[in-house]
Amino acid sequence: MRTATLPWLVKSGVQACWHELPRCLAAGVFGLAAAVPLLVAILAAAPTWMLAAATVPIALALTGLARFAAALACGDGPRLAMLRQVDPALALLLAAGVSLAGFGLASGGAAALAATLGAAGLLLVFPYSLVYGALRGRYGLQALRGGAILVAYRPSWAFTLVGLGWLGGFAVAASTGVLAVVVLPLLLAITATQTLALLGEIDELQGSRQ
Repeated sequence: MRTATLPWLVKSGVQACWHELPRCLAAGVFGLAAAVPLLVAILAAAPTWMLAAATVPIALALTGLARFAAALACGDGPRLAMLRQVDPALALLLAAGVSLAGFGLASGGAAALAATLGAAGLLLVFPYSLVYGALRGRYGLQALRGGAILVAYRPSWAFTLVGLGWLGGFAVAASTGVLAVVVLPLLLAITATQTLALLGEIDELQGSRQ
């Protein structure tokens, strides 16, 4: 069984974005637009319930972006219409997780420690859950379970992806937000290439045992 290397998969994700750069930029603008309510709520020091509600639009947008990225990685010719193919159940789970983590961190003490651990779990599992759901047609808890299995199967890749996310965040900050339209679809495309490789390995292992 031939295992794809992580650098090759990262390169494949970058190349996939480059070949569809105009559509990727449009998808990135879509994601940024969905984040506007949350940014406004944070800047306005809105009450906690409003902050929680403001996480829902960006969570919904991420599920649509994951479908776009999955098609991108598969070479199926991603269409911007895919951005409307959202998973409300998974989006609500993501929004709830982010909100609970934020409230816990703001509370301090033991709640902050629990929130830190929860946020770490979100960073590791949810990127794979988003793309797994898009690739395999799974929704809500099924997609979340699939993402957790992929992280458990190859945790080093999940940690590397989180590291790439931090680097992307620094790039966005250094560019005063300009690179945000590129970073979001790029990270999801890399996640999709990783997920395809992991699913291929798992399917091959399961097939060899039958």
